Amino acid sequence: MPDLSRKSNQCLQHYLAVFADYEKRFGRNEAFDECLHHFFDQRPAGKNLSWSDRATGLAAAPFWLAADLVNTSELSALALSRILLHDSAISGELLEHLAKTVPDTLQWAIRYSKLFLRKNSNLCKLLRSRVEGEGWRVFFGVCDRLVEQLTPFDQLIHTTQKSLSHLSLLETLSYLSILAYEQFIPGKPTDLGNDDWKVYSRIIANKLGHCTDEDFNLSDERIGWSLKRHLSPIIFPSPAVTQECVENLEAFAVMFEATKERIDYEGSIDWFCFDPDCRYQLIPGRAVIYNETGEGLKAWRRTERKFQALWSYWINRGSIEFCEGGLAEIQIGSAENHELNAIAYLKAIRSKLVLKEIYGLDDEIEVAGGGHANLFQTLLFAELHSVFFQNAYVQPFQKHYAECNVVARALSKLAFNGLVDGENRFPMTWAEEDKKIERTVGWTVCRKYPKGNRLTAKAILNFWTNDLRTLSKRLRDQPRLPLPTLSERPFYKIGGYNFQFPWVVAEQNNLTAAINNLRRIGSRRSEQMSETRRIELRLADQLRRRGFAVEVGYQPERTQQQDPGEVDLICYRDGVVLLLEIKSGYVRTTPHEVWLHRTNTLRKAARQLKRKRPAVMHALIQDAALRTRLGCTDLRGDEHLYCWIIDTSIELDQQLIDGFLVVSLETLHLILRDERQLLNPAEKALDCINDTLFPDGFSALRFAEVVETGAVWMTLDKSWSDP
Repeated sequence: MPDLSRKSNQCLQHYLAVFADYEKRFGRNEAFDECLHHFFDQRPAGKNLSWSDRATGLAAAPFWLAADLVNTSELSALALSRILLHDSAISGELLEHLAKTVPDTLQWAIRYSKLFLRKNSNLCKLLRSRVEGEGWRVFFGVCDRLVEQLTPFDQLIHTTQKSLSHLSLLETLSYLSILAYEQFIPGKPTDLGNDDWKVYSRIIANKLGHCTDEDFNLSDERIGWSLKRHLSPIIFPSPAVTQECVENLEAFAVMFEATKERIDYEGSIDWFCFDPDCRYQLIPGRAVIYNETGEGLKAWRRTERKFQALWSYWINRGSIEFCEGGLAEIQIGSAENHELNAIAYLKAIRSKLVLKEIYGLDDEIEVAGGGHANLFQTLLFAELHSVFFQNAYVQPFQKHYAECNVVARALSKLAFNGLVDGENRFPMTWAEEDKKIERTVGWTVCRKYPKGNRLTAKAILNFWTNDLRTLSKRLRDQPRLPLPTLSERPFYKIGGYNFQFPWVVAEQNNLTAAINNLRRIGSRRSEQMSETRRIELRLADQLRRRGFAVEVGYQPERTQQQDPGEVDLICYRDGVVLLLEIKSGYVRTTPHEVWLHRTNTLRKAARQLKRKRPAVMHALIQDAALRTRLGCTDLRGDEHLYCWIIDTSIELDQQLIDGFLVVSLETLHLILRDERQLLNPAEKALDCINDTLFPDGFSALRFAEVVETGAVWMTLDKSWSDP
C-alpha cells in the first residue's frame, strides 16, 4: 500500500466511516456501493481535495480485499477504472490480489480506463509485471494488437505533419478546403457531416496546437500572397503550377486518409472498452474483438432511427407553425431565392421549437463574451448561410464536375464564374469582421428593427464564431476542455478576418450545432441553471394540461441520516403518482459519449430517485399540505407510483438504469401532445392522422402504460426490423 498523504488519509477515513455506518443499517453490499457512490460524487467534499486524493484513499480501503463484495457490485469496475486513471493511486499488491480474485472486474476496469493505451505509465508497467496466467496473457495480447493497429497510421501522420509544418494555418486550411470538395462528387458514398468532419477537425486541431502568433497576424496582402502561392496554382492550373503545391496537396490527402483510418481504429478500441457485448480472443486468423450477440449494434441503429423519426416530428411541427403563421402565403426575400429562404425559415422554426420546448431556451440567448442575441434570428442566420452555400457553391460545383470529372477544374470554373460576377467562390471565403456583419444586417430584419440591426448581427456572428487564436492557446494550456467541432461554431476568426468553409456550412445539421454550442461548449454559461428550471416548469405545464396536479421543486424532510434532496416534479392524477428526475445535456454522437452519460449523469439520477422515492411516499402520508396541493387528500395506499429519469437525450430512451426507466423528454413531450403520427415523414403523417395513443381518451394509467412500454415507437418498429 502506498504511503498516504494527509488528504488521501482524510478521504480513506471518510469511506471507512460511510462503510461502517451503512453496514450496520443495510449490510456489506449496500455499504460498499454507498462508498463508491460517494467517490463518484466527489465526496468527501473540499476545495483542496483532488480526484487523485480520493482515488488513493478509496484504493487503500480494506473492502477491496473481499472478492465477494467486488464481484457482486455493478459499480466496482467503474470505480476501479477511475482509480486507474491515477498512476500512483493503487498499490502493486492490491492489483495482484484483484488480478487473482476478480480478474474479470479488473479487466473491465482496464478497458473502461483505457490504461493499456498508456504504455509508458508506471501503473501499466506495474500491472503487467504483477499479473500472470493464460487469461491475462490473452487479455494483454488483445490490448497490444489493438494498440499496434494505430502505429502505422501514427507514423504516417507524424511524417506528413513534419513535411507540412512549414505551412501557415491559412495555407493548411486552403489545402483542406480543396480536398473537402472531393466529398461532393455526385454519387460518392460518404457522410461528410460525421466521419469526414471528424478527420478535418482532428487535422485542424493538431495544426492549431503548433501555431504561433504569426499565423493569426493576417492582412489583405498576406492573404493574397498566400493564396496566390498555394491555392491559385491548383484551382487555376497553368504552366505556373508548382511541384510544391502538387506535393503538398498529395501529402494532405495522405494525412487525411491516415487520420481517417486512425479514427476508425479508435472506434474499434472504444467498442472494446465500452460495449458490454464486446468479447475478445487471440486466435490466429480471427478478429481479436467481436460482438457476442449483436444486441448493442441493434440498439445503436434503433437510436439512429429514433433520431430520424424525431427529425420528421420537429420538421412537421415547424411546417405547421410556418403555415399557421402565414409565411406560406408571402414571398420571403427575392423571388429567385424565395423557395430556399422558405426552407431556411421552416428549419429555423423547427430548431426554435426544440430549443424552447426541450432545452428550456428563451427568446434571447447569451453570447460568449457578453451580450444577447435573438434565438430565432440566430437560428435563421445559420439556416440562411446553409442554403446560400448549398445554392451558390455546392450545386454549381457538382454541375461543373459532371462536365469535366476533375475536382480542380470544377473548382476553377466555380471560382472564375464568381470573379466574373464580382463574388468570392473560392473553396473558402473570408471577410473582415465589420464587412461580414454589414453583409448580414439584412438577415436581422424584424418588427423591432425593420431595417435590421448591426449590434444584433454582431451578437449572432459571435455566437457562431470560433476564435482560432483563443482555441490554439486553449489546446496548449487546457487540452482536456471540450473543443468546438467544425459545425458547432462554423465561422472561424483568424486575426481580424472571419472565414467560412462552404463544405461545412452547406452540409451541417444546424439544430445539433446550436444545441451542442449551447450545451456542450457552453456548458458553463450563467444561464444554464435558469434554462434547466424552465425545462421543469414547461414540462409541469404540459402535465397540468393533461389533468395532473404538479408540485415543482418539493423538498422532503431532511433527517440525520440523509437529505433526500429537492424533487424535480411530483405529479398526481386518478391514483397515479409520478416522481420525475430531469436531466439535460447535449447531443451525443459516439458510443463513448453515451457510456459516459450513462455512468455519470444517469447513474447519479437513478441514485437520486432511489433516495427520493421513500422520502416522497413518506411525505404523501405525513404532509397534508402537499396532499392538498396534489389533490390526493383521500390517499388510500394503493396508488400506482412511477419513478422515471427524464433525459433531454434520446440515446438511452426506454433503458433501465439501476431499475429506473429512462424516458427521453422528446418522447414524453409527443406522448403528452398525442402526436405519434408526426414521427412519419410529411407525406405519411397525413395518412396517420387518427393514430392516437389514447383511443379511449386520456387517462393517467394509460399514459403511464404508454411511457413504460415504449408504445410511441411500436408502429414504427414494424418497419425498423433489422434484416
